[in-house]
Amino acid sequence: MKIFASSFGTVVLALAVSLLRGAHPAFADSYTIYDLGNDNSRGIYGIDSSGEVTIWSTSGCDSAAYCYITYANGTATNNGSAPPILDYDDGGACSSGVAGFNMSKSVCNNGWMGFSSLYNTNGDPNGIYLTSVSGVDFLGGGAGAQLFLNSSGDFAWTDGMGDEMYVAIQNPGLHSDAAEFSLKQDVVSPGPIPEPAALFLLATGLMGLTIAIRVKGHS
Repeated sequence: MKIFASSFGTVVLALAVSLLRGAHPAFADSYTIYDLGNDNSRGIYGIDSSGEVTIWSTSGCDSAAYCYITYANGTATNNGSAPPILDYDDGGACSSGVAGFNMSKSVCNNGWMGFSSLYNTNGDPNGIYLTSVSGVDFLGGGAGAQLFLNSSGDFAWTDGMGDEMYVAIQNPGLHSDAAEFSLKQDVVSPGPIPEPAALFLLATGLMGLTIAIRVKGHS
C-alpha cells in the first residue's frame, strides 16, 4: 500500500504541474476600430493593402465635384479632387457563407470574410462580423451598406442604419481574448477569460486525495 500511495502521489503531482503550466489565456486576432465619420454625401472609395481608407465626399475641395480624403489609423492624412494612387485591395465576392448566419452582404479576401448579418438562426445579434483565426468576431451592430476587406484582414464598412463609416485595423500579432477589441482606445472585452484558478483547485483536490491515501496506508 505504501508503494502504491507513493507512486500515485508522483503521478498526481505531475498532473497538477501539467495542468498549471497549461493554464494560459486563449489567443486570437484583435482589432482597433476607428470611426471615420458620417456618410452624409460621403462614402468609402476603397482600402489599400496597408489599411489606409479613401473616402469620397461631395464637398471639401473647393469647386470640385468630389473630394477624396485618405485616412490612416483613423486620421485624415491628405485630400484632393482626384483619388490618391494607392494599392487598393478591396476584396471580392464570397463563394460561401458561415453556418448559422443570415448574411445580407459579404466580402472575402485571402481567407478573411467580412459580412453584415440579420435574423441569424444561431441567435447571434444583427450586425457586422469578421471571420478570423479564432472564429467569427462581432464588430458592432447595424447593417453593412458598403464592405471593403484587404488581404491583411483590415475591414472597412458603412453602417447603413447608423449612417456612420468605420475601419477595423488588425493589431500586430495574436492577443489575449481578454482585450480583443478597442474602439477609440476604449477596450471592450467580448470574450470570456480562461479560469486558471479552476485548474489550480482541481490540482489541489488531487493532491489532497494523495495525502488521504498515504494516511490510510499508514493506518
